[in-house]
Amino acid sequence: MTSSIPEAQSDSPGLQGPSVSSLTHSLRAVLNSFTELQRHVAAQLGLGLNDVAALEHLVRRSELGPADIASILRITTASATVLVDRLENAGHVQRRSHPQDRRRKLLIVTEHAQAEVFRALKPLFDMHEEIDQHYSEDERAVIESYLRRVSQSYDAHVYGDHHEAAVEVDPSS
Repeated sequence: MTSSIPEAQSDSPGLQGPSVSSLTHSLRAVLNSFTELQRHVAAQLGLGLNDVAALEHLVRRSELGPADIASILRITTASATVLVDRLENAGHVQRRSHPQDRRRKLLIVTEHAQAEVFRALKPLFDMHEEIDQHYSEDERAVIESYLRRVSQSYDAHVYGDHHEAAVEVDPSS
């Protein structure tokens, strides 16, 4: 099926190459907007980008410690310690002893931090929900499939083909 939307040219001046499809152009615009959104949310929370990224990972996975944050964010353990100190001093995380390994510390996101992050992100959740209303269930399934495939491709490009995808994939997509 062909689209009635013309192909968009690359929005990167000075880069030569094939034209970029309107879908790819739109995805790039979303990614650029998301980068700005991350900066905006970080500023709203009075945190740096790495601090917000660390909180996001800590909210999703409860068994992380400072060394894990260093590895995930690709920063040194010394930098991760400073980052965790900042988050702890701001009341966003608490260090707790690991139940099986007394040498390790676990980082626990405080209720205060969870509430603050939720308050900052709630308008975005509401916007997404409102946008979702404009699409049928079938259209949302196609959009979701596309986004999952893009995410898998990005992960494969960065981590290799054998990387376990961050997003669980529906085998039917």
